[in-house]
Amino acid sequence: MTHFLSRTRLYLATDSLDWVMNRSIKQSLSLQDAVPVSAGIDCVPDKPIETLYIHIPFCHTLCRFCSFHKVKFQESLAREYFQALRQEIRQVIAKGYRFNRVYIGGGTTTILEDELIKTIELIKSLTNIREVSCESDPIYFKEGHPELLKGLVDRMSIGVQSFDDAILKITGRFEKFGSGLQQAEYVSRAIELFPTVNVDMMYGFKMQTADTVYADLQQTMALNPDQITTYPLTIGIGKNRKKAGRLAGHPHELWPQFLAAKQALADRYIMEFPWTFSRSFGQPVQNKYVLDGEDCLGVGSGAFGRFGEQFRISSFDIADYNRLIKQQGSGVCYTKPLESKALIQHHLMMMMGHGHLNNKVFKAHTGRSLWQALPLEMSFLLASGAVVKQGENYTTTEQGQFIALKMFVGFLTGMDYLREQARELPLTSV
Repeated sequence: MTHFLSRTRLYLATDSLDWVMNRSIKQSLSLQDAVPVSAGIDCVPDKPIETLYIHIPFCHTLCRFCSFHKVKFQESLAREYFQALRQEIRQVIAKGYRFNRVYIGGGTTTILEDELIKTIELIKSLTNIREVSCESDPIYFKEGHPELLKGLVDRMSIGVQSFDDAILKITGRFEKFGSGLQQAEYVSRAIELFPTVNVDMMYGFKMQTADTVYADLQQTMALNPDQITTYPLTIGIGKNRKKAGRLAGHPHELWPQFLAAKQALADRYIMEFPWTFSRSFGQPVQNKYVLDGEDCLGVGSGAFGRFGEQFRISSFDIADYNRLIKQQGSGVCYTKPLESKALIQHHLMMMMGHGHLNNKVFKAHTGRSLWQALPLEMSFLLASGAVVKQGENYTTTEQGQFIALKMFVGFLTGMDYLREQARELPLTSV
């Protein structure tokens, strides 16, 4: 009976959280207040920015549930794009921007190896970055030449999503990337080449159960990747909702699947966040996945950046982006002010994920205590059993870990919503 009441309370809490987050996203992340950028307006921070994000928006085929900015691959357009991208990177560095690390995402980042290599080599010749992370699909390690990236990429993140052939077929990934056993072989090749390999996995598909999630992650763990990132399918709140919703199971099935994921990985992996696990064997993992919301500069079509309370949006139209680079050396076309409350809530999510709400640390970051800054949020977390008080601080419970995961999914939903709106913004280069 106690277990039933606890589970019922959790479902009421997460259903309420989903509703509140969806409303909040539509209000705080609306681009109705986005402002076109005037050429030459830039404010270079004194200290290095944590991450330079680079977006490569080309794919040979388009996945059914992916909401990231991508277009069908055309080699001539892609090569023109890479030239513009490198021009933007040179301009950014010439202005005085400095970075600690580079993250390359897509799209399919490795779609033109020679262009990707030129881009990474350019960055390394002009900066002193400590690491380069790069996303990839599994088939690259069969059809490409990943050995050419050895020494250039420190962390390779491979989007597998599932080794279950039934899941791969309903998502359209079986015909693109092969069976689960074939993809496992491709991941093994990557692990031999790169210092750190992360495998992206997903759950929450309609035919999944806690048992199949457990088996999927046991198979992932058997490959011995350095990191495993695992989180629910993001349904979203806009146009992508209907498409992703056809693949998704009931939201209440996520709790037992989350517990199954934790159980499957517990023996050999440490949970750094409820969505990120690093191996507990061998040498310590040096290249981390999630950082505590540091500022980020985005380059390339469809890239986002954030400085303090300002959000920057690069053009989502490839031709428009290329024209902007020729005109002003930057693909950023709009900025949007961010509410300080949203940034504080993001900080709360990260602390929840870490498992500890430290009042002193929170006050040093925001200028206010947890209860002063977030009275409604703290009341919700206590009432739902997500945190327990320990002196002046709070510790996240297992239910709280799941709520932090749901908050993270809300963050991803917000990014999806921003991308959907950004595609509709008027072009600024014409």
